[in-house]
Amino acid sequence: MLDLDASPYGAFVWPAFAITALVFAGMIAGALAHARHWRARTETLRKTAEAAEAARRAAPVQDTAP
Repeated sequence: MLDLDASPYGAFVWPAFAITALVFAGMIAGALAHARHWRARTETLRKTAEAAEAARRAAPVQDTAP
């Protein structure tokens, strides 16, 4: 069976575990937030590039020869 008794040190061990879990959760949340931000930024840039490419293709070709 799982023994979770940390008798004399329990007052220090369990809060340390809780703080560690909160820090890890915060780090994971931050990483996910950054990933969402950069995914949205990438999609915006991709759409802008596609629109510019479509406009370039639709523009008439100008003859630059003398």
